[in-house]
Amino acid sequence: MVHQTGDIPHYEGIAHAKVRLRYHLIFATKYRKRALIGIEDAVVASFREVESRSNFRIHEIGVGNGDHIHLLVSFKPSLSLASVVRRMKTMTTISLWGSHSAHLGKTYWGSKRRLWSGGYFCATVGEINEDVVTRYVRNQ
Repeated sequence: MVHQTGDIPHYEGIAHAKVRLRYHLIFATKYRKRALIGIEDAVVASFREVESRSNFRIHEIGVGNGDHIHLLVSFKPSLSLASVVRRMKTMTTISLWGSHSAHLGKTYWGSKRRLWSGGYFCATVGEINEDVVTRYVRNQ
């Protein structure tokens, strides 16, 4: 694949290596409840806040049908996927319950403040299909 000037992907220099890692992540809400409907902007803002306080970059965010979120993310290979996912889920849950407890309380009741299911989807994204994945996430 030939890249024109301006289309050259950014490779991050780490010690004696150059890397370009992209991950397509999907988090579903607990029990696939459509709890994100009506607070989509707050969900995006919450993820952006976590990003600003972390060592990863969110390239695209798409809230789909109110019951899941798509993310196109990059981070250094020294971080584990599990630690990045755990940080995102934990911090956004705390943030969104703090700012939208009345809304989320209609869907999730009891003393445990739930938001995300325990699992997640992850696929690596190469240079060839990054534009396709970016458009897909953007159009959720």
